Amino acid sequence: MSPLRWFRSQATWMLIIFGALLMAIFGLGPVFDNMARGFQNSANTQEDPVVIEYRGGKVTRSKLDELQMNHHATSRFLRELVTQAAKQCEKKGVQFAPLADMIQPLSRTDNADVVDEQILVRKLLAERAEDEGVVISDGMIDDYLTLLVGQAEFSQRDWKQINKLVNQRTPLTAIRNHIRVELKSMQMQRFASLGVPLNPVPSEAVELYARANDRIECEVVPVSVNEYVSKVDGDPSDSEMRALFEEGKYEYEDSRKLTPGFKVPRKVNVQYFVAEMQTFLENEKNKLTDAEIEAEYDKLVLAEDPIVIEVITEDEPMGFELNLGGDDMPADQDDAPDKPDAEPAETTKPGIEAEADVPVLDIPKATATEPAVPDPDSLKEATPAEAESDEGLKLTPTESGGSDQSLNVTGSKSQFTSLLQDGEQEKAEGEQAEADQASSEEANSDQEVGGLGDLQLSDESAGPQSGEAEKKTRVKPLSEVADEIRERLARVAAFKKKEEATKRATVAMQNYEQEVLRWETSRDKDVTPKPEAPDFEAIAKDSGLAFEETGLVDPFQLRETRIGKVNFLVQVQSPQGAVRNDFQSLSNKIFLDFDRVDVLDPQSVNDLMTADSFIFWMSEKVDVRIPDFEESKDQIKEYWKHQQAVELAKKAAQTMAEKANQTGDKLTALYSDTAAPTGEFTWFRPGRSSQAVYGMPFGIEQPGEEFMETAFSLADGKAGVAANEPRDTVYVIQRITPEASLAELGKTYLNEQYFRFKRVPTDVMGAAQHYARELDLDWNQEFVKSMGLKRMK
Repeated sequence: MSPLRWFRSQATWMLIIFGALLMAIFGLGPVFDNMARGFQNSANTQEDPVVIEYRGGKVTRSKLDELQMNHHATSRFLRELVTQAAKQCEKKGVQFAPLADMIQPLSRTDNADVVDEQILVRKLLAERAEDEGVVISDGMIDDYLTLLVGQAEFSQRDWKQINKLVNQRTPLTAIRNHIRVELKSMQMQRFASLGVPLNPVPSEAVELYARANDRIECEVVPVSVNEYVSKVDGDPSDSEMRALFEEGKYEYEDSRKLTPGFKVPRKVNVQYFVAEMQTFLENEKNKLTDAEIEAEYDKLVLAEDPIVIEVITEDEPMGFELNLGGDDMPADQDDAPDKPDAEPAETTKPGIEAEADVPVLDIPKATATEPAVPDPDSLKEATPAEAESDEGLKLTPTESGGSDQSLNVTGSKSQFTSLLQDGEQEKAEGEQAEADQASSEEANSDQEVGGLGDLQLSDESAGPQSGEAEKKTRVKPLSEVADEIRERLARVAAFKKKEEATKRATVAMQNYEQEVLRWETSRDKDVTPKPEAPDFEAIAKDSGLAFEETGLVDPFQLRETRIGKVNFLVQVQSPQGAVRNDFQSLSNKIFLDFDRVDVLDPQSVNDLMTADSFIFWMSEKVDVRIPDFEESKDQIKEYWKHQQAVELAKKAAQTMAEKANQTGDKLTALYSDTAAPTGEFTWFRPGRSSQAVYGMPFGIEQPGEEFMETAFSLADGKAGVAANEPRDTVYVIQRITPEASLAELGKTYLNEQYFRFKRVPTDVMGAAQHYARELDLDWNQEFVKSMGLKRMK
């Protein structure tokens, strides 16, 4: 068959195939184009920016992420290794005692920047340890793992199996390499802490004890730094500005302006709808009629709902009245003195003297076989031991009218107690007989309500027993509960209306998000304008919502906005696996989601305090970056002028201090309009977690080390100058209390604490921890400088 004839015979099928191919090409062309663009965009987003540079090299974003993953994988491996070691020791019957420390966990925080910082510090410490000659060999890693499991024994194969149990993608070689980094970092930290004792030495403890217990009082005059910013003459030179820029271009702005910082932080513009619960509630309450309220009231009354039923409690008498005699004794009592046939109180009993206004001790009658009153002769025959142990009893009532008469009971204590016991026994036997008779009658009665064995259940229809409170109820009138019923009815409807409104707003925002996504992935993106945002104000008005936006703000600025102050409930899982509820700020969540959530992606949250609902999204976000010199000029000038204003404020304050020192007058007399007393305060006071914080002089905003050092170094009546912690106010400080003797305070500490109890009290330890923390921060700053660290992102 010729080729032409074959082509003609297969022409129909070939046309069908070619047609299908053409349809696929033209129909799926945009899809393939979008896929290609997606791959191109993916390649562009997979850039690996440099996070930090230092004199030993640089750390990229991917390297930092790798360090974080290896740290968490290593932590899981070591925790499981310790768990298996404890189980093995338990089987052997020995106590598990690890001989090495676990690697330090990262501080628990939701702030990604803080986590990055911790990993970077460990990386730099390991690099510095290598420079100092620290070597961690493979054998040392084996020794570390062996010491970590104590008396347990594991082989290399066991280590691999344990790692596979908890880490599916991280091999043991990567775990060992990261252990090497962690051990170097730990060794470098030990080098840094060699000069910092865990407990202060006695001489330091005495000074810290004085700072925690010595109380002084001052008078102060505040001088605002902001008032002197406008008085700064001139501008910094170009060389000064460039020097400041190079010093602070990799650092964030310092709120205290102690050091320059011009790095641009992340910023977001948050747009959101607000569904105010109170607004929906008021709307629903206004819709309810009086007839609906009255109908609901009738239903609640029939159901005896607590909202309309009030319980009234009336106290009943307890069934007896204790009366020991006196002027207020009722006339119908048998022993009332004004009753004609009343028998006088017996006063001739042996050994008992009483008068009319003294309560008589009623001694129960004894049985017929024993004398009612002990024989006086038998009392004389008591042995010396009995006489010594059984002292005579004497009951003396409160003296009245200067009378010295008293109620005396003579005789031995043991015989007198026996006499009372005999009487009580007779009385108890009589009461028991009456009780037996009553229970027999009750058991034969037709009104028996049942029981279990000897336990008889009381008849509830008999009413409240003696001593119990009788409960009565009252139906509240409609006027008292109308508002509460109205709010109850309206609240259910308000929640429903609020939920419907938030759903409509969310759907509208999701539709706009889809339009933008389709535009971004379309072939005509370059020639077609971006879809316009819907009229959010109109959407909010139609749904009974409010629409707001923050503008581009950093994390600190977002906290001051309405949506930034929203708190909501989240579930947090501890490293041990326990789950607990915790509060989270929405401002923190928004910046935590900076990399995880796309622009225009709506989310919802309910405020715990107000029950308001928020539908929010990031309409714009700007990542952190290093600015150039030109755009930072305004910030550089602002920082420079603030430093000059602080110096001007200190000069003005120094002039006032010198005047007070020359005249000897108090600041409140010289500057009565602005001066004020601080009250008593100490250098340090207890803080949270036993850590000391600065004292609280009245009227001082955030006092710091400079303020306290100046105040406590002044002599009585002398004045000095110091700035507060944020350096926005300079204070003239005049001490008005005499200086305490450090020798006396030290003697008190040594005698009452150190020598007597052999301890360092918590206030001293708190102050010591404060300075240890400050020393650690200073060391870290110097370490960063020595490593030439430059934070690029």
